[in-house]
Amino acid sequence: MLYASSNKPLYKQLSDILKQKILNGEYNAGEAIQGERHLEKLYGVSRITVRKAIEELTQEGFLYNVHGKGTFVATKQIERPLAQLLGVVEELEDGLNTSIQLISKVEEPASLEVSEGLQIEDGDQVCKIVRLIWENYIPLLIDYSYLPSVIGQLLNNVDLSKDLIYRQLELCGYSISHGEQWISAGLPYNDEAFYLQCSIDTPILKTKRITYVENNKPIIYSVAVYRSDRYQYKVNLQRHLKKIM
Repeated sequence: MLYASSNKPLYKQLSDILKQKILNGEYNAGEAIQGERHLEKLYGVSRITVRKAIEELTQEGFLYNVHGKGTFVATKQIERPLAQLLGVVEELEDGLNTSIQLISKVEEPASLEVSEGLQIEDGDQVCKIVRLIWENYIPLLIDYSYLPSVIGQLLNNVDLSKDLIYRQLELCGYSISHGEQWISAGLPYNDEAFYLQCSIDTPILKTKRITYVENNKPIIYSVAVYRSDRYQYKVNLQRHLKKIM
């Protein structure tokens, strides 16, 4: 029940009620919540109140919106540490219901960004692999992987909807040693919003990574675009102070 005389705004009261229903399991992960009109009548509030409550729960990561389909209960955010070098799919193997959809695998001239990352000439041919990663039947991220053309040919007979790129390269004798990664926030392009089933104004988490083999030779330049409501990185920090004499 909502109380108009309470010091707590009506939208906040409604937000608390819906949040408790999610925490109690009355709404399951991936399940659509009741529509705005239904909530409006059920709780005797305005459409604006309902929308503010849903917006708050979306910002807190309890709900997410699929454009044209409705608002759904979010699964718990996937959390991964930053210290270990894993492929984007390897990160998700442990106990998660993950599937891979190959969108495309093509040969194309390298952009300036890709050529700098791979230390090749601008316009040299590269193998570009685009994959959509699903977790629990909900799109989680789009992965763009760029490899020098000669390396990409090693993956010609590989089922990229099942096999992992890092492992395949290691089976071919390439010893992956380390990587550099940059993390930023942004907004998805139209096609990314389509694949991730979100609106173009939904914040995304973007990572750019250069993966190296021995002798500090780059072998993969990759960009991953994550739904930020479903994925987060964790960093453990320690404080080391110089001893004061």
